[in-house]
Amino acid sequence: MTSERLLGPTHYLRGGERLLHGKDTASAVGAGRAEDWVGLDDDVFSGTLRRVAGWRRGTSTFLLGAHWFDAREVADWDTAPYWDEVAGAVSWGRPPTPSELALGLCHADPRVRAAALDAAGPEAPLPLLLLRCADGDAGVRERARAVFARALATADDATARALVALALRVGMRRQGRWGRAAVLARTGSVPEDAVRELRASTDPDRWDARKAGIRAGAEAGILDEDALYDIALTARDASERLEGLRGALRTRRNPAARERFLGFLEACEGSEVRVLALRYAAEAGLPSADDLAGLALGHRDRHVRRLAARLLAGRPDGAAALGTLTHATDTVVRGTAVARLRADDLVPHLTDPSPWVRGLARHGLREAGRDPHAHLRTLCADPAAVTPAAVTGLAEQRHAGDAPLLRELTRHADGAVRARAVGGLRLLRALPDDALPPYADDPDPRVGAVVLRALRDDAEALRGLLGHRHARVRAHALVLLAHRHRLGWDETLPHLTDAAPEVARVARRALRRAAREVSAELLIALTAPGEAPARRALAMTLLRKRCTPEALLNALRLLDDPQPEVRTVARDQALQAVWDREVAEGAYGDEIRTLAEANVQRIADWWADHRRRVRAARAAREAAREKGERRPAGGV
Repeated sequence: MTSERLLGPTHYLRGGERLLHGKDTASAVGAGRAEDWVGLDDDVFSGTLRRVAGWRRGTSTFLLGAHWFDAREVADWDTAPYWDEVAGAVSWGRPPTPSELALGLCHADPRVRAAALDAAGPEAPLPLLLLRCADGDAGVRERARAVFARALATADDATARALVALALRVGMRRQGRWGRAAVLARTGSVPEDAVRELRASTDPDRWDARKAGIRAGAEAGILDEDALYDIALTARDASERLEGLRGALRTRRNPAARERFLGFLEACEGSEVRVLALRYAAEAGLPSADDLAGLALGHRDRHVRRLAARLLAGRPDGAAALGTLTHATDTVVRGTAVARLRADDLVPHLTDPSPWVRGLARHGLREAGRDPHAHLRTLCADPAAVTPAAVTGLAEQRHAGDAPLLRELTRHADGAVRARAVGGLRLLRALPDDALPPYADDPDPRVGAVVLRALRDDAEALRGLLGHRHARVRAHALVLLAHRHRLGWDETLPHLTDAAPEVARVARRALRRAAREVSAELLIALTAPGEAPARRALAMTLLRKRCTPEALLNALRLLDDPQPEVRTVARDQALQAVWDREVAEGAYGDEIRTLAEANVQRIADWWADHRRRVRAARAAREAAREKGERRPAGGV
């Protein structure tokens, strides 16, 4: 087998590695598409970067191919041209070979790239020269543009047209506009096949190629509005979708275009794309003030709503439409509108449900020389006009002289007003902890919630509320004690038999969390027939996880208990005798064996039923998994 055959285009050897073996650029780039040339440039740059950057590594060779022992399949980047500091020149042949020249044009060291441009003759690859016209190094870039301009002037039309796709892609780079303009000035137009080539790139990392194709197709009129909107809705990468949208926005400026964009904004998936799309459309002057107001009030994406409100507030013609946003359900949208109102229009917003919006209204009034506190005090002094938000707004002023008015409001007919008044007194530090418990007797649960929230760190006060006449107060106090103060098992157990279901439910959850601190002996004692049904059921449930002889013996004794919850758990736990023989051989072994033998047939039936249920559940899971795998892509 010859060396030529081994070094032919295979998936083992990348483009730069073929150049290292002396192959020409035609072998390195294969079909010679724009992405092939860019890939070659990236490959050589990354291969030579380690030596240029001075990074240490054990070896610079990479074993490629199935036959790792074959030296002809090894690529060593140390053999690539490099800048010799002693000689002050590039370490390549005299003159450099075409493969060395191509390696130099793509090298990570700008000195090597500059030397390759100086040595470039008529045989230098035009695509590599074009890539260097957008080089990040200014010296390399200027040399490349001079060399490329001379070479392009003498190239034939077919060669120039073959560069268009690469020029369009290079034009997306920061310094790439010059090369793009030079090639298009020579060809005169953008060929459709160049746009098609760029858009056909399937590499997920080459989104910039597809983006360049979309931009060029839009500018040249190759992609119409329908095609661009389709790209904006279906492209795989967000930048491609936004590029398609920008192209579509440049096509028309009429009511139909506005409607088309609003429809796109509703159908578009991805909040980031929707927000940037609206920003681009606003920069293009497409949506009207009414359109922005409609988006701010009703769009499903809160980011779109809030951006539309900000854009509307910044428009000279948006003042009239901005007034409609003061009643928006979105707090940020409402606040954006309130912040731009005149002082006379700010007064109603002193009682907004949102603290942020209320603060904006107060700030606006103070800047206009008005006193928001006087208005709020007047409003709260009228029992018929006061609202919960007005009470909170008054308390937020932090005036100690408002405490008597707030105490009077704790007797208001509206429970929400009473709750806000209690909270306001706490805000003014006018209601100490020991004065709070009487307010928990309020028939409105919102008042009790304020009291309990204020007492959440006072364990003794919460314990005092465990005997409260309202079940909701007892339940809430028990929750706070269990979560914040580590209520013990003995202290929680009496509440398991509370007459109120919500209190018993909270106690049951707390006892389950504290199950580790209680012994099996105590749980077994709680399963005695004389105990309350709730205690017996909970104790049996907790004993299910205690695989001890005592627990098994207790379960065997309760196989026919009259309480269904106890009986069910006991029979499930009795199955332990089937597979855990060591339990029957240990303590209480004689009694366990006697009870198990007396119920041997029943236990066998329960075990068979248990296995059937396990098999049925497994089959159901497998069926559900197969159904999910067969579900078409995109299904819900």
